[in-house]
Order: sequence, then structure tokens, then C-alpha cells
Amino acid sequence: MKNSLITSLVGYLIEKEFFNLISPETEELDFSSGTTSLIKDFHGTSVLLEIIDADRMDSRQIAMSMEHGTALINNINGRNATVFKLFLFENQPDTERLDIISKGQADITAERKFLRTFSVNCSQGAIQKHFTVPAFDAHIVRTVKRFFAKKLDKSGTTVEDIKRLIENRKKDYEIQLKVKKPWLTYGIIVINIVVWLIIKLVSIRTGQSYSDLLVPFGAKINSYILQGQYWRFFTPMFLHADEIHLAVNCYSLFIVGSQVEKLFGRGRFAFIYLFSGILGNIVSLAFSINVAVGASGAIFGLMGAMLFFALKRPSLLKSSFGANLITTVVINLAYGFMNSRIDNNAHLGGFAGGFLTTGIVYNSKEETSRDRLVNAVSLIMAVIVTIAATLYGFNNQNSKIVPILTEMQTFETQENWAQAEKLGEDIMDLSPSSKNIRTSVLWSITRAEINQQKYQEGIPHAEQLVKISPVDGHFLLGFIYFNTAQYDAAREHLQKARELESPYIETINQMLARIEGTAK
Repeated sequence: MKNSLITSLVGYLIEKEFFNLISPETEELDFSSGTTSLIKDFHGTSVLLEIIDADRMDSRQIAMSMEHGTALINNINGRNATVFKLFLFENQPDTERLDIISKGQADITAERKFLRTFSVNCSQGAIQKHFTVPAFDAHIVRTVKRFFAKKLDKSGTTVEDIKRLIENRKKDYEIQLKVKKPWLTYGIIVINIVVWLIIKLVSIRTGQSYSDLLVPFGAKINSYILQGQYWRFFTPMFLHADEIHLAVNCYSLFIVGSQVEKLFGRGRFAFIYLFSGILGNIVSLAFSINVAVGASGAIFGLMGAMLFFALKRPSLLKSSFGANLITTVVINLAYGFMNSRIDNNAHLGGFAGGFLTTGIVYNSKEETSRDRLVNAVSLIMAVIVTIAATLYGFNNQNSKIVPILTEMQTFETQENWAQAEKLGEDIMDLSPSSKNIRTSVLWSITRAEINQQKYQEGIPHAEQLVKISPVDGHFLLGFIYFNTAQYDAAREHLQKARELESPYIETINQMLARIEGTAK
């Protein structure tokens, strides 16, 4: 009799692999029948697992069990379902019964429905997989091997232990919504749209471009923040670069924000959203010199809130909810790292802010001392991260360079090329670590030297620029060589700049046409 072993194995599968028992709630749990059925969803595939005490069965009964399995997969509605039968033998089974177990497997390939089998030699803790295609086994082989390796077959798991596991599982899925309608989420979406419309109307009436108006309306600009405009940590989360940016963020806010507001209530939702957006902009100040706008830092904070919520409910985290959440976060971060226009610093800062603030405000029905410790640690970590990011943002190398960079750009606008060149060289003497800063400064120095007709001094700066921004470096070298009548060299660099899709393609084509005309 393997009642104790089956009870322990069922408990392990429920706890570690998040299977659920198939049994009426009105019936007492009983594993003495020799057959126990479990079910779970495995990333969109329905998995049914039958654990069978095969020593109780002769060859005919095993054949009937296989026929029952075939009938079951034929009657399952829909697609993507696998029935697994796990036959437990005390010792190595005879060849006749193994043959029936192996040959009785069934496939409905068109609907991706399968009947697959395993046999287990319990005395040796060995499992045999009787199929190779498809390779999918819902981690059953791995789990059974670990079960025996840890000697859990002798753990003495009881029916009461399994009842507690099931009860805790139910609690993980019991979600009490704090609000029915996420009006605050809708309100933030409306604010984002209204702000966009206001800036659009101002742009139409004044003739200023929409992007230029983002600056006075509160875009994150490091130099202004360093001068004391701290409100720019707040305002960027209500500004958007264009209609697509606005639409994507509003849709994301509608999907994620609605869930967070319903789960935590309006007050906690507002705290999580605003703190995440502000921390995202603080981290952006610390690690990026680029102008930034958008609600994405705050939205990533809402994702951080959902992750914290899922971590507090292990069953939920292991379900498709957890898998979809983690996949969404990873995809968005990966896309941000691949797209240089996206400020992933704000995303990471917002995500951390959302996770930590949720740790501060999260409470459960049955609050424990551990929950209160998590609240306290989350508060301490949120304060430390915020202070550390702020101090670093105001005191790092980039923050020392940004005011000089801003002054240099002002001289460029005034066409005071000598002063622009001098400040650019001062910045390069500070050896800026940021590639964006080095690119911007080398471009400005070279332009200043070209406008002063200091072509020989401009060449080495343009050559340095080629190493970090080939498209800009080749364009400026081509421009210098064109103006010094070195047409072969000019042609070579201008053609490279064109191949790299330089934004100055019209100027490049004009210079190349004049070079060809001169050659004729």
C-alpha cells in the first residue's frame, strides 16, 4: 500500500508545482483508492495528472485505465490539453505491464491533445518517461526526481497538511476589491489628454512647435532642475512627446492602473503612482542628461505594485497572472534598452518606487509581525533610495557638466563660436563618461571650429566623433574636406554619412553633386 507515499507526493505537487486536486469539496480527502487526480494550467496548456498505485492493477486493469485516458482526451473541449498518467510500482514492473503503459498513449495532434505516461520504481526513486514527442512533461519528471532525492516519500505528510495547503491556496486567490470603478485612473488619463490638447492649442496659436513648448510646461531638463526648478520632478509625468506616446501611455495606464486602483483603493493608488513617477524622474536626473517627458515611470511603478502583490500570494505568482506580469515587465524593459529614445532610467526608478511604496501601504486581513516588518523595511528602503538617487543626481559628474553644456549651447545659439569652442574644450577636459555628452560636445566644438574656418583644428575632433557617432563624424569630416577642396576625401566621408542615413541627406547630396560637377 502506498497511501502515505501518494499523500506526500500529492502534497509536494500542490505546494511546489501548484497543481490542484480534482475532488468534490463536499467529500473528505481520501487517497486510499489508489488513484488521485490533479490539474493545473501550464502556460495555456491544460494539464491533468493521474497518480496511480499500479501494484493494485493487473495487465487488464492497466489497459482499461489507458482506454479511459484516451476517452478523456477525446472528450476534452478545446485545444492544448495533456493527460499524464503516473504509474507507481514498488519495484521494477514487469515487461507486459510496461508495454501496455507505453503503447496505450494517444495523440490528437491537430488539436494538440495528448495522453502520455510515466512509470516509477518507488524503491529506487527512478522515473521512466515513455514518450519523446512532444517533449513537454509539465516538469513532472524533474519534480518526481526531486521528491525522491529529498526522501519526501518518508516525510509523513498528512491529509490535514494538504487541507492547509489547499486553504492557503484559496486565500491567495481571494481578492477583495477596494473600489468598483477606477475613477482616479480615468481622471489621470483625462488630465494627460487635456494637457496635451492645451499644449497643442498654444502651439497652433503661437506658431511654436509642440516639442519646444514641452520645456515651459515642465519637461525634465537637468540644468533647470539643478538651478532649483524641482517641480520638474513632478510635471513630466503629465506631458507626452506626441500623439503616439500619449496613446500608448494612456492605454497602459487604463490596463494596469485600473487593476491597481481596484486592488489598493484610490488613496494608496495615488501615493504609489505619484511617488513612482517622481522617483523615476529623480533616477533619470541621476543617470541621463536627456530631456524626458511621459507617464511611463509612474506606469512602471504600477507594475512594481502588481509584482509586490503577486509575491505576497505565491499561488497567484505561479499562475498565468504572474507569468504575464513578469513577461510584460521584461519585454518593456528590454525594448527600452534597445531604443535609445526611451529613458529606461525613469522606468527602473519608477518600478523600484512602485514596489517599495506598495510594501509601505500593503496590509492583509491577517496582519502578522512579519507584515509589519515588511512595511517598515519598505519605508526605510524607499527613503534611502530616494535620498541616494537625489544626492547622486545633484553631485555626479554629469551634473557638474550640464550647466557648462547649457552655457555652451547658449553661445551656439548666439553664434558666439569662440566661446562655444572654449566651453566645449573645458567639458572634454573633464573626461565626461556619458557617450551622449561626448557626442554633443564634439559636434559643437567641430561646428564652432568650422564656423571660425579653423578646419585643421576641426579634423581631429571630427575623427574623435567618428569613433562614438560615425554618422555625425563622417558628415563633419566630409564638410571640412569639401570646404578645403579635398574632394576625394570629402566624397568618401559624405558617402559613408549617407549610407548611415544622416539627417543632413539634402546637404550631403548637394555637396556630392558639386564634387562630381567639379570632377567633370
